[in-house]
Amino acid sequence: MRFTTLLVVSLTACGTDPVDPDDQPVNCAEETRDDEFAAGLAKSGSGGALGFTLMTAEPAFPIRGDNTWVIQVNQMSGGVAGAPVDGADLQVTPFMPDHGHPSGKTVTIEPTGTAGEYELAPINFWMPGMWETTIDAASPSGNDVVVFRVCIPS
Repeated sequence: MRFTTLLVVSLTACGTDPVDPDDQPVNCAEETRDDEFAAGLAKSGSGGALGFTLMTAEPAFPIRGDNTWVIQVNQMSGGVAGAPVDGADLQVTPFMPDHGHPSGKTVTIEPTGTAGEYELAPINFWMPGMWETTIDAASPSGNDVVVFRVCIPS
């Protein structure tokens, strides 16, 4: 009697273990969907109720791994940022749209002590490619959602 052993090997780009960045080169100079990422980047929420400004980022340009951002949330009126929003309930979700997966780490949100400012950490971009960080805000001034888009090079 003869037995045959079949070995199936599955390779995946998005498993629980990060893939070696050399396996899938990412040239962010060719990416057109990302934001011009820099301190001072201001975006209105999709509903127009709130505005979101990136005050600081550590490191200054997002890297593969853990990042820390400080954002300011403001009321919006006619497309103009108004009063800072304290006491907002924020949910922050880094997501890799091309691969269909989140970061895997929970982002902690802490008020900084400056009106309307919140520290977000860690924002973990664990592999190279296009990332969208969605900030969903609920506040007495209104509810809104904004997406910051960054490309992490290999």
